[in-house]
Amino acid sequence: MPTLRISDAAVVAYDDAGQGPLIVLVHGSPGTSRAWQPVAERLATRFRVITPNLPGYGGTTPRPGDGPGDSSYAAGLIEALTAEVGPPLVLGGHSYGGAVALITTLRGRVTPQALALFEPVAVPVLAAVGDAEAFAAAQALFEGYCTAFEGGDPEAARIMVDYWFGAGALDQMPAPIREYLIAHTGHNVGDVRATFRDPYSVAALRGLSMPVLCVHGSRSVAMMVKIVEAIASHAPRGIIRKLEKANHAMTTTHPDAVAALIAELADGSG
Repeated sequence: MPTLRISDAAVVAYDDAGQGPLIVLVHGSPGTSRAWQPVAERLATRFRVITPNLPGYGGTTPRPGDGPGDSSYAAGLIEALTAEVGPPLVLGGHSYGGAVALITTLRGRVTPQALALFEPVAVPVLAAVGDAEAFAAAQALFEGYCTAFEGGDPEAARIMVDYWFGAGALDQMPAPIREYLIAHTGHNVGDVRATFRDPYSVAALRGLSMPVLCVHGSRSVAMMVKIVEAIASHAPRGIIRKLEKANHAMTTTHPDAVAALIAELADGSG
């Protein structure tokens, strides 16, 4: 796996496949760059696909304890990587990675020709666009999850997994996946905390000049549909797509459809 040294103390590790126009895809939390592998394999026949590991995952150094509490450190890694490999035709992300991709673009140091957001957990967008009720409900859910873990609940991951995928979903997962999620709950809680500190505004969303593809599943939770609609309706070139029979796991369960959407976006933006 290639790595890029950002500083004496920071390294970002990433997967690099294919040749052609550059697509950068950011994974969700908890996870690694390999979460994008099924999609990347489909895109690599026509594109160069780079999938970085976020802080603390897959060989990338963790966010420093005295660093910023929001997603700006993760965004900085994406900025450093694209400064090395070149500006992406498409910058995409799933779940927490979607929030990181959005924040990275809003910071203005990386200007992709198109942005692809697959169920981005950019929850504060709801507050920014004035949906106080939806934001408060989401905040209560995520805060309850973080508090449960920080209070010593060894299976706090159940709150999140069952929320996204239905009651009993954690118990139905294969043991290795279930054990991974439980073992990395602390990492996920840190990412959740970061997401709620990210700044958004209607003016910033309206300043996104590139096509912004926002995708949710037909089986996704209502909160996610609201986030997708909020981003796409305020971005001047926002696009909403619904994947039938998909939920928050769409990059794993529907790699053909996800890859096709990214390729279509790239073809229209190149």
